[in-house]
Amino acid sequence: MRHVSHLIIYVYHLKKEIVMKKNSKFLIFNMILLIVAFLSASLLSQFKSERAYADQTEETALTKHQKGEDKQNPKRLWCNEHGVYEDECYICHPELFPEGNTIRDPNRLWCNEHSVYEDECFICRPGLKSNKSEEQSAGLYCKEHEVFESECGICHPELSNSLSIGQGLKIRLESPESAVKAGIITNVLSRGETMPRFTVLSRVIYNQNRFAHITSLASGIFQKVLVDVGAFVSEDEVLVEIASPDVARIKAEYLTALTNKKLKKLVFEREERLFNKKVASQHEYQRARAEYEIAKNNTNTTRQQLLNFGLSEDEIQEIEETQTSTSTLPIRASFSGTIVERHAVVGEFVKPGNVIFSLVDLSTMWLELSIPENNLPFFKVGDKVEASFNKEYGINKIQGFITWLASNIDEESRMLKGRAVVKNPGAFLKHGMFGEVQLLSQNYSKKINVPAKSVQRLDGRNFVFIKLSDDLFEARRVETGESDKENIEIFKGLSPLDELVVDGSFTLKSELLKSKFGEGCAH
Repeated sequence: MRHVSHLIIYVYHLKKEIVMKKNSKFLIFNMILLIVAFLSASLLSQFKSERAYADQTEETALTKHQKGEDKQNPKRLWCNEHGVYEDECYICHPELFPEGNTIRDPNRLWCNEHSVYEDECFICRPGLKSNKSEEQSAGLYCKEHEVFESECGICHPELSNSLSIGQGLKIRLESPESAVKAGIITNVLSRGETMPRFTVLSRVIYNQNRFAHITSLASGIFQKVLVDVGAFVSEDEVLVEIASPDVARIKAEYLTALTNKKLKKLVFEREERLFNKKVASQHEYQRARAEYEIAKNNTNTTRQQLLNFGLSEDEIQEIEETQTSTSTLPIRASFSGTIVERHAVVGEFVKPGNVIFSLVDLSTMWLELSIPENNLPFFKVGDKVEASFNKEYGINKIQGFITWLASNIDEESRMLKGRAVVKNPGAFLKHGMFGEVQLLSQNYSKKINVPAKSVQRLDGRNFVFIKLSDDLFEARRVETGESDKENIEIFKGLSPLDELVVDGSFTLKSELLKSKFGEGCAH
């Protein structure tokens, strides 16, 4: 209306100009353009306002439809067009649109029961309860019992069905005196009693499966020594060169055998052709073939002797090509490792079998164990162990496992010999070091014995109760093992130093059951 009044005033003034001025056609044309402009601006402004209002109300109606808030009540009119009640349809009835209305995110599901988004509802989705800050920010904190809603066994005992081993629900009693009146008695689990660990003496030695004495199969004199103690060598690397007359002789015999084999082959091939043409006798043909076979065997025999001395295929091929028979014999490493002993000096004579070097792979070491007779039932092959040494060595604890136990006990010491293998990063462990080895027995590291009366059954699952404070307890799900009339084994769910309820656990179970039937929750 404001735009129209302005337009009337302007037309009046324009009419006076028309009268005063003679150029009426020009003025009339301008007047028409101005009228059209005013009308367009007014209509456009009104359209934008109404459209924005309609979009917002439509989003509100759609949100309600998606969230399941549109269940029809026969006593209320229903808007079929927009899927909401008529008294909530802000599209058909914009006058109903409330001031300051907050529209929920249409892309997120809404939990009507707890008035939060589904992805923030830690009660309906227990898997989300690990993030306590989000849970508290979402308002899911039980102020009555001063615990998170997802852990409140009084308000939500049904969550016990979704607990994994080691998880639990909190139970808050009315007061610290309530626990005393109920006869609840606790006992702190002792690490030494519940998780036995046995310590034995040990000595570090080389891994004998990765230890070798490097020797020569031929006698001779050391010509070159290419490595020293402490050097790391690769497999097949040359360590020393020996001048050996025996090697020179075998090389010469090999060259002679090669030449003889070639000759005997030519003779055999000629006699074979003549025999096939009926020119040569069968006797001459068979003799030539036999001599050729003998020559091949002699060649193969001398070749194998060279291989036994340590010569490689390439070196033998070089002998064939050069037709030389030097006395040089190279001695190579049988595997990659470290030289820990040397007995080679240039110019010295060496006999077959004499130790030239000691080679060891230091990536792993052996631990020689001495196990007391009374601890034998707790040790078995495959058990994990943890080795510790004097702090002066600067070595952290190293874990390994038992690989061998002797079949007899030493009659004098009454000890059982054993062996464990451990990794040796950085070659920190040295041969001959002494230390202690602690058994991490699988039979006991995961097993805790508790009184049978402390374990309660709930919906087919085993629970124990842990004291957190004077009036706060936790019903924790556990995995049990063998049991007798007095004790039961706990494999998973308990930790050393947990304060276990040994008397009165049934009372705490009753609190859960009572709330499960709707008697313990004030919500």
